[in-house]
Parts: sequence; structure tokens; C-alpha cells
Amino acid sequence: MTSTTASPSPAAPSLRGPFRLAVGVMVAMAATVLKGALTTSTGSGMAYPDWPLSNGQVMPETSYTTVAGFLEHFHRLAAATTGLLALALALWLQFGFAGRVAGRALATAWIGGCLILAQGVIGGVGVLKNTPVLTSVTHGTLAQLVFATFALLAYQLTDRYRTTVPLPGVAPGTGRRIAVAAVVLMVVQTVLGAIGRHANSGHAIWTHAGHALVVFFVATIATAMAVGKLGAAPGIRTLSRWIVTLLMTQIALGFVVLAVRNPKGKSEDNVDNLGVAFTISMHVVIGAALTVLLATLAAHVFRSTRRAGGGAPGVEEAFR
Repeated sequence: MTSTTASPSPAAPSLRGPFRLAVGVMVAMAATVLKGALTTSTGSGMAYPDWPLSNGQVMPETSYTTVAGFLEHFHRLAAATTGLLALALALWLQFGFAGRVAGRALATAWIGGCLILAQGVIGGVGVLKNTPVLTSVTHGTLAQLVFATFALLAYQLTDRYRTTVPLPGVAPGTGRRIAVAAVVLMVVQTVLGAIGRHANSGHAIWTHAGHALVVFFVATIATAMAVGKLGAAPGIRTLSRWIVTLLMTQIALGFVVLAVRNPKGKSEDNVDNLGVAFTISMHVVIGAALTVLLATLAAHVFRSTRRAGGGAPGVEEAFR
């Protein structure tokens, strides 16, 4: 049987350090998403009406004496930490590995950094404008896109990415469209959920619930095709198993959220029921994890089905 991986080039630079830092950015981003979700779920987004400071201070007393202050302030600190780590990673790749790291990986690092900056500014403007729906939805959606971008970067920095060769006997482009469709539908699902949360729109919430079945259907087909056609590529089967597991968990948790959510939406009263707020927030976090895994699967599908010796420009260049 022909192997689907090639031996790393002896001249290939070790990217273990940048890879670990990319994973660190993802961990920090996961913490930021969780804290942000808890902030929204408890109605704590306006605990401090100013920005970038909190009540004009770097560490106000209420940030560790009140629940709302703690959630909002430490969400800001987690976001700032994530941004600094992302900047450090981009600079490290730019100057520490100049000419030794793939240009697309460097581009991904800077795109991720710009997305974090945009997300932070939009979040801050939202606070100054009393968290209008538009900025809140954009802020939440960008968080998941940032998460997925750094997952893609981490993948681009692995030996698996560099050593994976086109699968023999598989037509170039196999499984790409359905994999990309799953990612796009997941982003749409995120937007619908964010509108439902921030506008407390029943229509958006039930559209979000119905659209979840569409996401489940398309993502299941994407994973089935990946395993059936590309299962020989290392990592495809594991990724697919995790995606299906989280899809089922997410749908079950979604029904729980519909049952326990406060009809008033992101009310400050929710601080008194942190169990419900945490349950709703975990629904958001699992959604982010699904976006990350689906994006990683799409990237691996593109990598495994590229044309030998090159490929067409366009979307492929983002994943190859």
C-alpha cells in the first residue's frame, strides 16, 4: 500500500515552538470564549460602561468582589492575553523563521492577529454604545472565526501538514465542497444563535434550533465522505469521530438550553442562577469547538486531495 505521508525533509526547520504557542493561543481563546459566553449569559456585559479600562482602573475592586464585575473584567483580561500571544506568535514567525516557514502559515498568523484586534475593538465599541445587537453579534461571531483561524495555523505548523501527500487513487478535490459547506453552515448557525441571545429574538432562536438539524445533516455527510474516501489520511478518522460526538452532544445540550433559558434573555437576574448560565455558555463553547474541528477537517481534506505538485489557486490556497 502506498503511504500517505512522506519523510520530513532534513532541512525542514523545527516548528515545535511556534506550534506550541499556537496551541497556547487556542487555549487562551477557549478561555476567552467561555468567559464571554458567561458574561452574556449572566447579563454582565455592562458591568463596566467604559473601555478599555474598567471604571477607569486596570483592576477595579468590583472585579473580584462582584460576580458581574469578575466575569466582564476577566473576560477583557483573557482577550488581551490572547491578543498578546497572537502578536508574539506572528512576530516570531515573521522574524524568527523568516524564509523557513510557509508563506500561507505566516499569512494565517497575521490574519488571525487582525481578527483578534477587530474583535476587541468591536467589543469595546459595543460597550461604549451599551452593547447594541449588531456589535454584540459581530463580536461573538468573530470569536469563533479567530478560534478556527488559529486551529488552521496550528495545523499548518505540524509535521503532519508538511508530510501529507495527495492520496493515491483519489480524484483531486474529493470531499472539498461538502467540507467547506459544513464550515459555512456552522458559521451561519453561530450568527443565528448570537442574534437569538443578544436580541432575545424567539424567531432567531427557533431558526437556530431548526438550522441545527441542517448543520448536523451536512456535517455528518462531510465526515462520512471524509472517512469513506479519505480514511487513509492520518487524522481524518479521529477528527470525524470527534465532530460526530460533539454534534450529538451539542444538539442534546441545545434542547436543555431551550428548556432552562430565561425568557428575559441576557438579564442581570441571571447572575443568581450560575448553573443555568454555565449550561448555556457550554453550548456556546461546544459550538466554537465544532467550528474549529470542521475547519480543521476541511483543511486536512484540502491538503490530502490537492493535485500532486501544485493546485489551482483560489480557496485551495487557504488550505493547501
